[in-house]
Amino acid sequence: MNVEIAQRLAELRREKGYSQEELAERLGLSRQAVSKWERAESSPDTGNLVALAKLYGVTLDELLRFDEDLEDDIIYEAQDRNASAEEKAQAAAEKASVAAAQAAAAAAQAQAAQTAAKAVQDQQAYAAASQAAQPAQAPQGAPQPHPAQTAAYAAPPYHTAQTPPPPGAYATGPSIPPQSPHQYPVGSKEWEDAYVEREMRNAVGGINDGGHRKGAWSSFPYPILCVIVFLLAGFFWGIWHPAWIVFLTIPIYYYIAHVIESDPNYRK
Repeated sequence: MNVEIAQRLAELRREKGYSQEELAERLGLSRQAVSKWERAESSPDTGNLVALAKLYGVTLDELLRFDEDLEDDIIYEAQDRNASAEEKAQAAAEKASVAAAQAAAAAAQAQAAQTAAKAVQDQQAYAAASQAAQPAQAPQGAPQPHPAQTAAYAAPPYHTAQTPPPPGAYATGPSIPPQSPHQYPVGSKEWEDAYVEREMRNAVGGINDGGHRKGAWSSFPYPILCVIVFLLAGFFWGIWHPAWIVFLTIPIYYYIAHVIESDPNYRK
């Protein structure tokens, strides 16, 4: 508020014989509000100006003595208040931005610390795993095994009495064709030796090829034949539904093939 208006309000109050407490009581305000008016620290609103004019028996123009100089002062005070409010708002915004930047920096620092701690933990875990994976080393000064002993432990068990070398392990000359049991009379010593040799040869051959030797029956692509029959029956005769039964014969076919190929007479 303009200082002249504040002085005018104080003069009119004194002329009418009111104290600040009595004036505040009539207007329904506090004494501090009236004191701020008269010290130009605040301005009464329109309702309070009208109430003061009626109480003092003057018009608003007389109460405020409104002239051009006063108008300029009021405009200047309003601009000053607006500028102060803008400066305060700008200062508050700057403080908020600084606080936000500090919070972001703190969050980034915490994230970096967490990442560094995790990297250290991973490195320690990797070092521990690498150390655990390394073979145990003999302490210094411990007796080392003789090379001959090491070679003896590393040698294959072909020279022991319990595990004789397989047939042909040390053969250097031309291979001898296997004998057939049919070359000897049934029940003779030669027939028994040839029969045992043939069975061992078949067993070793089954182990070498994974325990499963396919013959002509097992090697025949019977499922492909079933697919061809199914498609022909469906396209040419339209019997898609009953034709699928042909696929049920696949396990039956392989069962019969296994029985046939397991027969000793078939393998001769």
